[in-house]
Amino acid sequence: MYLRITPVDSWFFRDGRPFHLGEATSDVGGLFPPSAFTVVGAIRAHLARSMGWREGKWSEEICRVLGDGYDLAGLRFRGPLLCREGDRGPEMLYPAPLNLLGKRNDSGYEMRLLRPGEEVECDLGRVRLPTAEKIDGMKQLSGYVNGDQLKQVLRGEVPEGRVIPRKELCGTEYAVGLERERDTRTAKEAHLYSINRIRLVRGVHLIMGIEGIDEGLLEKLDGAVMPIGGEGRMGCVEMLSPGKGVSEIRQEIGPIDGRVRFTLVHITPAFLGRWPRPGESIPGVPGEVVSACVGRALRIGGWDSVNRRPVELKPFIPPGSVWFCEAEADELNDVMSVSRIGEYTGFGFGEIALGIW
Repeated sequence: MYLRITPVDSWFFRDGRPFHLGEATSDVGGLFPPSAFTVVGAIRAHLARSMGWREGKWSEEICRVLGDGYDLAGLRFRGPLLCREGDRGPEMLYPAPLNLLGKRNDSGYEMRLLRPGEEVECDLGRVRLPTAEKIDGMKQLSGYVNGDQLKQVLRGEVPEGRVIPRKELCGTEYAVGLERERDTRTAKEAHLYSINRIRLVRGVHLIMGIEGIDEGLLEKLDGAVMPIGGEGRMGCVEMLSPGKGVSEIRQEIGPIDGRVRFTLVHITPAFLGRWPRPGESIPGVPGEVVSACVGRALRIGGWDSVNRRPVELKPFIPPGSVWFCEAEADELNDVMSVSRIGEYTGFGFGEIALGIW
């Protein structure tokens, strides 16, 4: 089952920068889509309230159903992803793969796909760096692609159309907050802050998949209005019919000359602990890494609502990153069974799409 979450107003999702009382930090925010920890936390908190919780630690009964902290009991989530209302109904959007380059020309947009080139000597040793022909003047495309475009990339084809820029889906609003002394109504010392809020374009939503939940409890989410993110800002929740607007992205893979050459495209951020180098394996994935297009680490933490403090920030592989891998032909079934990698996959992290190169 998938949940569609629509903002009542703007949202605030803090990024990895410090945001503590008394620290000279400004313009915090801008992490969007929010981390799965944030969205899952909002959903579980709403469900806990529907079971009678108001504040403090959860009861044993609530923990048995919803888990506690990193323990999700029987729950399992997918996402969050972006969705846009289109002419054919809801359209899922995915981060543009980082092996996609492009530039504007007279006829529109020209794009190329990177793939492993010949071995070269560099500071990593002799490795196959990603390359392509006729890429002069091109740059990595940031933004989103729809399901059809992602399938073309997974087939090793240049997608038709254009990459959807982020500004067509959401905008950033600068806001200043100030706490005042209750008695004098003057500014309270060290309580001035500035943040960046996210405002979605009309028709754009967050999508979150949820599994392993009791049907009666799931109904409490349909039509709910719940706090999500910072400042207690609200979101409306609706259930989407199974399969509606949500497509499984998967490319059939076959061996060539006794080897399986495949790509792993990150749909959501992933935490691997240690990022593999060429010639090494990705945990849980057969074969070895040949090359990669990986973005700058996304530092994701969370909020400990019981102890009222942020949790440790960890470096996550950003969505859109691409691993070029190779495995033996007899490992094909194991390759095809890979759908998530890394830790915290129950929250929705580490979701990948398989392709070929």
